[in-house]
This record gives sequence, structure tokens and C-alpha cells, in this order.
Amino acid sequence: MSSVSITNVRDESQDGRVETWKTPWMAQREKMAANDSASVEDARAMNAASSPKAKKRAESGRRRRLVIAPIGFAAITILLLVVHQGRLVEFIFPAGALVVAALLFRRSPAHYLSFVLWLFFLTPEVRRFADFFNGAFSERSLIMLAPVMAASICGMNLLTHFRVLMQRRAIPLTLIVLATLYGYFIGMVGAGIAAASYMLISWLFPVLIGFHVLITWRHYPEYHRVLLKTFVFGGLVIAAYGVFQYVNPPPWDAFWLQNSGMVSEGVAAPYSMRVSSTMNSSGPFAIAMMVCLLMTLAARNKMAMLAGGLAVPALIGTMSRSVLGGLAIGLIYLFIMLDGRSRLRLAGAIAVIVLLCSPALMVDEITEKATARFSTVTQLNQDDSYQTRTEIYKHFLSEMTTNIAGQGLGMTGLGSKLSGDGSSSGSVDFDSGLMEVPFVLGWPGTLLYAAGVVMLVLRAFVTSFSRKNDRFAVAGTAAAFGILAMMVFLNTLVGGGGVFFFIGVMLPVAGRRYALEMQTRADQQVKAQARAAASAEAPAPSGTAAQQSIALPSPLVP
Repeated sequence: MSSVSITNVRDESQDGRVETWKTPWMAQREKMAANDSASVEDARAMNAASSPKAKKRAESGRRRRLVIAPIGFAAITILLLVVHQGRLVEFIFPAGALVVAALLFRRSPAHYLSFVLWLFFLTPEVRRFADFFNGAFSERSLIMLAPVMAASICGMNLLTHFRVLMQRRAIPLTLIVLATLYGYFIGMVGAGIAAASYMLISWLFPVLIGFHVLITWRHYPEYHRVLLKTFVFGGLVIAAYGVFQYVNPPPWDAFWLQNSGMVSEGVAAPYSMRVSSTMNSSGPFAIAMMVCLLMTLAARNKMAMLAGGLAVPALIGTMSRSVLGGLAIGLIYLFIMLDGRSRLRLAGAIAVIVLLCSPALMVDEITEKATARFSTVTQLNQDDSYQTRTEIYKHFLSEMTTNIAGQGLGMTGLGSKLSGDGSSSGSVDFDSGLMEVPFVLGWPGTLLYAAGVVMLVLRAFVTSFSRKNDRFAVAGTAAAFGILAMMVFLNTLVGGGGVFFFIGVMLPVAGRRYALEMQTRADQQVKAQARAAASAEAPAPSGTAAQQSIALPSPLVP
């Protein structure tokens, strides 16, 4: 039986609505359709309610998969060291580090950078284990190439994001790269290709790390979470080992110190060895410890307090006056930049850290040597290092005014050992970064390099000032300021120190860009919701087109 629909038109003087009378069969069908529609809406609501949980589970699974490769790499390394296969570690470790870094580079920019930092923290200790179990000290170990090789992978960004170098946000990095390439071409003539290429990598890969953070700014929340954990747990590990090393040097560290010939690091005896922890010497460890300590102040957990409590005595054990000065500058910057509530939290965190490390500071073997070391700051006429730096400034200040082109990369530091005339007077070791940069890069390169560094620092300062609530970015900038201040004593913008510097100055920029993007999306969403609400408020026409035509008054026919 076919359905019947009768349309009745009320008088226009009443309400003007169109009413439709339906058969019972039609009413039952529409009721079933309404029930089906309600079921679909309920299912959609349940999916919407469960989607956050599903996303959280998926994200947790992704994080677990990302740590499988680093954990497997660490397990293989430990197994080879336990079975005393140090010679095999020299080949497996750098190759495995390169493979894991390449895998993480494709999957997660933040986990890749965290892995590179862990390599800088632990690779020298792996080298000591390998030499100790081999029974022979290696002057040039392939293991030490692992962090540099892993960090150099981010040079692929120059190929995939080459146009970014011409944008305003990357101009400071572009200037630094041009200055470094200038020094490389000059160094190839004076020092040779091998020495210049070695120093080029040491000067350039920190800049590439900064460029990596710049172009992956959309991952800033992941950087915040992963890097903060890296600095907290990494600082805890190297600080705890540093305290243990100072109290009771292990045999592999004693073996390394005895054969390396580093007289400035002390002797391998309790309370007589400058703390280098898992790193190559006390200087790089002190810089890493300073950065970790400043970054832990941005965290809000008990583990950060414990790491800070161990970091202070470990940092004092390095006997590094320049790093303590950089730490003071970083703390002052934090107090200036943070708001009132964050300052109170920072003061409370520092008080807790001092309270935790106070038992170690009561040990006479620690306090006596530290006091004797740091008291030379007020007795500069008895400070040998100060006298040496004074002679360096006098000698090379006159040379820089005459040698405008510069000596080029490879004429200073470790690169000079690869130079063909490494024994000549042109190959020197600098105790001042402010002197090394113009000596190597000359006037043209120094102008480009200094302009890039100044632009980075100013931009980081302005950005962190505008976003004081981001304690992580502010702490990174504070660490960068502390590292830059130490340029008076040594070149801290290359190697591991350079990695920390460029990460620190890039974090505020990435954070601000991400915040602006999220604000733009939120504004667009509010506008879209407002448009949807406005369209929903408009009355929808009732009835079919034929029914509406019946309901409307008939036009007048002339």
C-alpha cells in the first residue's frame, strides 16, 4: 500500500505553517530513521570521548619504540666491554652510533638531539673502558668520532632546507657558516686539507645543530619534554660519577690519566684528580655540568633537585674558575628574566640544592683545595694561567693588526697536529677564544662570525624576555650567555660547548614561533565556531519545496 501524504495549508492569519498528515506506516518509518540517527550520533560521541585516550596510547607506544634503538645500542656496547672486546668496540661503537642517529633523525628530531647529547656525555668514558680492556692506550681512537659523526647527520638539513638559509630567521647562522668556510679555504693553503677539514667539522657541526632546531620548531613541545629529561638525567649520571671519581678514581680512569700525559688534570689518587667524570677532561665536563645545572632549575621534580645537589660538588671538583663565572652569569640572567613567582621558585630550588650538597662541602679535602684554587682570582700576580693569557694577548694582538687575512682553520688546537708543519711556530694552542677567532678567521671572517653571534644572542634575549613564562627557553638562554662569557678564557663556541650554545640561543626562537602558530590556529578555530553558530541561529525552512510553494501567497496576476 502506497503512503499517503496530505498537506493542509492554514490560514495566513494564523501562524502560516505547513502541516503534513502522515499515515501510521510513514510515522513508524520516520521513527526508525530517527533512532538510527541517534545511534550514529551516540557512536560519534563515544569515539570523540575515547579519541584522547587512543591518542595518548598511540603516543606512548611511539615513545617506547623510539628508545628501542638507543637501548639496544647501549646494551651491545656494554656486552662487548664486559667480554673485554675493546678492539671491536672501536669499530662497532661509531658505526652503531651513526646508524642509531640516522634512524632517530628520520623519526624524531628531539630524540635525535637527545641521543647526540648522550654521546657527548658518555663517549670518552667508553673510550677509556676500551683502552683499559685492550691494555694499550690509543692516541687516536675511532670511538671519539661517534658524537661528531652523529651530529654531522643534521647537515642533511642544508640540502632539504637550503632556501631557509636565505630567510631572515636563519641569517645569523648563514653569516657564521660563511665565516667558517672562509677560514677553511685559508686553512687549506696554510695547514693542509686534512687539518683544515678536521677543524671545519669541529667549528661547523654546532651551527648545524642550531639550524636543526630552527627548522624543526613545530616539535618544540617534544624538545621541551625530551631535552629537559636529558639534561636532568644526564646531569645526574655524570655528576654522580664525577663525585665517585674524585673520591676513589677507578682503574680505567687512572690508566687513562697516566698514559694521556695531561699533567693539569692532577694525579689518579683520592681527592687529587680534577673531576672530568665521563668526559675527556675537566674543562668540557665543567661546561656540560654548568649547562645541566642551569637546565635542571627549569624542571619541577625531585630528580632535578637530586641532580643539582650532586652537580655542585662535582663542578667544584673541576677547579674551573671560568665555568663558575659562567654559572654566576647564568644565574643572574635567570633572576633578571623570570617573573616574581618564578624567582621565588628558583631561589627555593637553589636553597634545596645547596642543602643537599652541603655534606660534601664539609669534607676538608674538597674545601681546602677548592679554596686554594679559587683564591687566586684575587691574587692575579701569582696566577700562572693569568700570566700566560696576558702574554698571549700581547703577542697576538700585534699580529692580528698585521695579518688581516687570518691563518685559517687547522693552525690551532688539535688540528695543528694533523698539519704538515705541526712543529712550526704557526701552530699554537690558545687559552683565549677572543684571540683565537680573529687569529684564525682574520678580519673578514671575524666580522661575519661576530655579527652572526651577536644577532643570535640579541634575538634570544628579546625572545626570552617576551616569554618569561617559558622557563625552559629562559634557562637555555642563560646557559648560552654563560658559555659566551667564557670566550675570554677559551673558544667555547666549537665542539661540545658550541652545541650547548647554539641549542640555548635557538630554543627561545623555536618556542616563540610555535606559540604564535598555536595562537593563530586557536583564533581561526574561534572564528570558525562563531561562523558556525551564526549559521545555526538562522531558521531553517520547514517542509519540501512544493509545500513551501503552497504555503507562500500567490503572486498577483496583472
